Amino acid sequence: MRIGIRTKLFASFSVVIIVSLSIVSVLWYNKYYSSQRESAESFMSRTILDANKSLELTLKDIDYISTIISLNRPNVIDVLLPDATETLIERLEKDRKLDNFISSLYGYKYYISSILVAGMDGRSYSQGATVPADEFMQSSWFRQLLEQRGNKIFITTHANTKLNKVSAYLNQNVVSISRAIMNGHEAVGYVTIDFNYEVVERILNTPLPNKSQLFLLDDKGSFVYSPRAENINKSISETDYASVLPQLNGNSGKLSMSINGEEHLVVYHTSDYLNWTTVGLIPKSELLAESRKVANNMMLIPVFTLIAALIVATIISNHITRNIGRLRHAMKKVSAGNLSDPIAITSGDEVEELSRGFNAMVTNLRVLLDDIKGTEEQKRVLEFKALQAQINPHFLFNTLNQIKWLADVQKADNIKQLVTSLVTLLHSSMGKGGEFITVREEQQYLEHYLNIQQFRYYDKFNAVFDIEEAILDARMLKFLLQPILENALIHGLEPLKGRGQLVIKGYGDGGHIVFQVSDDGVGMEPERLETIFDHEAEKSQSRFSGIGLSNVQERIKLHYGAGYGLQIESVPGLFTTVTLRIPIEGEGEEGDA
Repeated sequence: MRIGIRTKLFASFSVVIIVSLSIVSVLWYNKYYSSQRESAESFMSRTILDANKSLELTLKDIDYISTIISLNRPNVIDVLLPDATETLIERLEKDRKLDNFISSLYGYKYYISSILVAGMDGRSYSQGATVPADEFMQSSWFRQLLEQRGNKIFITTHANTKLNKVSAYLNQNVVSISRAIMNGHEAVGYVTIDFNYEVVERILNTPLPNKSQLFLLDDKGSFVYSPRAENINKSISETDYASVLPQLNGNSGKLSMSINGEEHLVVYHTSDYLNWTTVGLIPKSELLAESRKVANNMMLIPVFTLIAALIVATIISNHITRNIGRLRHAMKKVSAGNLSDPIAITSGDEVEELSRGFNAMVTNLRVLLDDIKGTEEQKRVLEFKALQAQINPHFLFNTLNQIKWLADVQKADNIKQLVTSLVTLLHSSMGKGGEFITVREEQQYLEHYLNIQQFRYYDKFNAVFDIEEAILDARMLKFLLQPILENALIHGLEPLKGRGQLVIKGYGDGGHIVFQVSDDGVGMEPERLETIFDHEAEKSQSRFSGIGLSNVQERIKLHYGAGYGLQIESVPGLFTTVTLRIPIEGEGEEGDA
């Protein structure tokens, strides 16, 4: 007797569903509580690790400032050193220098509450409300600071003017970083930086499920943060949580324990940087309550699920058999060469996935055919744009005005130098000389470009070329390095206060040429780096060449392959380095393009 696929599917679904629901109903309740517990522990662990990371980043920023102050000799160390020969005017001048230095750092971060620099003789210099120097020097914190000999110490929550007190108004409390200021092996003073307690509160005051709690302990077991304001700066041994501290072994862990007669899950982690411990408490009663609620509804669920499953099994068996036929028909059309009619199946099962895969395959076949033509066309367009790009009118206008000004005022030979560089650049930008040039010619082109920019920026930067002799006769695509230099000048060195350094380095590396363009300018934020290769983001920028970094990136990948291109590394306020890597091509080679 012939049994159809529909009947087989329905019978199979029915047996599997009934057996599965029977087993699941028995195991569900036992598994649910374990799942709830693991989920709560996992969530608490992630919350603690995220909070620790945020707090560490904040404190590292502030520690960086304290390091700058403690190592600064002309503005800090020399001022704090006693000098019996100095006059009153010289003393006042030194004091003013140190005050100005502290003031310049005070606004570095909005959450910095105050900065205090004090000498061993009691002289102090500060911005914002701080703990008096004489009070701090009598505390155990000061003794610990001297023992660390210039290394940082963290001072737990306290009022900004009282070291061992906590203000009733939380926004008046601070947490501090302090370190000794060393002159060789001798401490000549110390620096303390306070930051607002609200930063700690914002990081740790995270909404938690199941009536959980989160608090932060310093290395002495005192509360840096607690949901209960009255516990802040109090030793945990003096609170209801005294039994927790002895159980915290190692840097991190999870355990179960009774606190005031109630069972809790305890999750904790000690920061290697701070040596402070973040502790999360989860009441087990809350997890059991959720499990009991599920158990009450558990008996109804299998009954309704079984009825619904049998109905769905009937519907699915019908859909599967119908949709398999449709898919078979579509495959026959494709085998006949029809790639333009996709099949739409919305059954919600593997057949739908097969149909989507089938449609994707057909689409990819069609796209591949189009891409073969499109890629070649894109290559030609990019090459045309790169080789035919002209100096934009704005740059040309500025340059000619510079020439006029030099002619009228200086009447010097540098006019000839400027005009020569401009003519060379015009010749190159109008596509003269072919698509490829040698590294030597590229360097000469860049030198002319930088010569013009030196006049524009009035000695704003110093350019250094470090190109290995061995690669000077190798050939490369034209216009690869100039947009990178232009980006460094406009976004790195132009906003910089003072003179900057631009280094162009080139060397061979195992059959490749590597170029690095580095500047010590203002750097770029991560958000800017994410859009650096965006065509739309470059439209508003004035360009000498008309070729942006995104165009350079595309040209490299099209000519040399997807494995080549630009890499950018930047630290805001410090530097930006753009690295370009291409294969070496000898004299007379023109690549695949």
